Amino acid sequence: MSEPTTQLFHRLTFSNRMATIFAATRPAFLTASLLPVLVGLALAWGESGRLDVVLGVATLLNIALIHSGANVLNDYFDARNGTDGANRARIFPFSGGSRFIQNGVLSEAETVRLGGFLMAAGAALGLLLAWIGGPPLLLIGVAGGLMAIFYSAPPCLACRGLGDGVIALCFGVLPVVGTVWLQRGEFEVDALWAGAVVGCFVAAILWINSIPDIAADQAAGKRTLPVRLGPELARWGLPTLFGLGFLLLLISPLPGATRLALLAIAPALWATQTLLRGELIPAIPLTLATHASCCILLAAGFLWAGG
Repeated sequence: MSEPTTQLFHRLTFSNRMATIFAATRPAFLTASLLPVLVGLALAWGESGRLDVVLGVATLLNIALIHSGANVLNDYFDARNGTDGANRARIFPFSGGSRFIQNGVLSEAETVRLGGFLMAAGAALGLLLAWIGGPPLLLIGVAGGLMAIFYSAPPCLACRGLGDGVIALCFGVLPVVGTVWLQRGEFEVDALWAGAVVGCFVAAILWINSIPDIAADQAAGKRTLPVRLGPELARWGLPTLFGLGFLLLLISPLPGATRLALLAIAPALWATQTLLRGELIPAIPLTLATHASCCILLAAGFLWAGG
């Protein structure tokens, strides 16, 4: 896939302007947030046999808006701190940002306005869902929204080595727990366990995407955990996160059918082997496939257990 250019995203027509906005949100990576919601919906249906489809669709739209806004704001703040501009080892589209600012498609001002609009739209829909779901859902939404913003915005949680934990919470624990709460009106221990499992695999995506960015992040003062460990040690973070995710699944009280997700060991091992051989390009999509496989199989397990 080639980087965005002003020739492709010329914005001379309405349809091209819409295409530009859509592409700037990095839509290919929204599976990282949408699939955990599907896990929560499957869990809710499996335990009760009921599902509010309208609320389910609204939940998916809400997290898509927040995730899209966070992606765009990440581009803005990484342009401001210089890490994306200095990134010569990037593997597009997986690392180094969307390149919309660096390639002159969008200005920094346009990018921050777009990110702010998406976050505001997500917050408005989130408030509506919180009105339906009650104060606990509001707390989940506020926590997730703030972490999504300050992941990149000063004080920049990612710059302080907290990004992986933030991602595990925002795209693992919180969406699963919040989705189940909205559907059932109560806290489910199973949702916490499932969210923790998913969180390990989504953190693995961030981790491996951060490895080619180590030099640029270090030069910009962005002290992510891979930067702190260095390229050689950082490679071992991927199998560690995979192993933790599978371990949590094994020791959890989740229904036995959810052990279907152990089949995701196959792409996880493949991703690990290729990364340890220094082959980042195949390892990154294999990590994405591991996360997707885990979420889909977890959801299938909850549906099976409920059937």
